[in-house]
Amino acid sequence: MKRGLVLRAVVALVATACGEPAGAAASTEADRARLFALALRQLVTVDSSFGSGNPFSAFLVRSSVDPAAGAATVAGPVRPLSPAESGAIEAALADLAPVRWIGNPAAGRSEDLRPIIEGAAILGVGEPRFDDAGALVPVSLWCGGLCGTWLTYRLTAEDGDWTLVGPEGPVAVS
Repeated sequence: MKRGLVLRAVVALVATACGEPAGAAASTEADRARLFALALRQLVTVDSSFGSGNPFSAFLVRSSVDPAAGAATVAGPVRPLSPAESGAIEAALADLAPVRWIGNPAAGRSEDLRPIIEGAAILGVGEPRFDDAGALVPVSLWCGGLCGTWLTYRLTAEDGDWTLVGPEGPVAVS
């Protein structure tokens, strides 16, 4: 299964960059970095509503945790992404399109609500929530006034690696 191989390759790449493999659900920086990388790659290549593959010319990635990721409504504190988290995200997206970091998503949009770079997507990740089943990672993708996706992924820790199970809970698409 090609998608599974890509996800495992991304996990291996991120694990190399971030240290030890993931074990049971925990909230270490290395775990968050792996989770963010897996979730954003899945959102861009599979669940963007454009079908499989990557339709975007660039990624404008929010440099802090996005309290609106997953639900399209502000729901939590903002903190800067750590160097390990931003490095894992960049590594996961590097083969798809250039990554540019932005502080405020509004600064990445033009007056007509499109990304300031033609064909780009604005991406955000929310703070993961860890539980006995693994982790929930909210994500967002904005590509225009009527082009966006907000959802939360379930990921589980299995055999030392994080595995993306799929969306859990509501999905918003515009």
